Amino acid sequence: MKSSADDIIRVVVDALEQRASARGETVRVLGSVRALVANDEAEIAVDYLINTVNSFRLALRQGEYDRLVSAAVRLDYADCLTDFDRQVLVPDDEDE
Repeated sequence: MKSSADDIIRVVVDALEQRASARGETVRVLGSVRALVANDEAEIAVDYLINTVNSFRLALRQGEYDRLVSAAVRLDYADCLTDFDRQVLVPDDEDE
């Protein structure tokens, strides 16, 4: 179950990095999120990822957010999602 949460976090980070790269941007802090997952700190990674999305105003697609919610619930760490800024949430089909 934990590995599934790890995989979800990695997939969301990959998508955010790819979209940033397509715009010619690099968000190096996303590498820190990936490192937290690799170091068995997935709970902290979810919190850090939400904080990063909010701070850098990274557009998060609805499906990605839903997957993060699923990961947080699996980790019994859904409380961290209360800080999520819904203004960065975009529909799945919207290009950023």
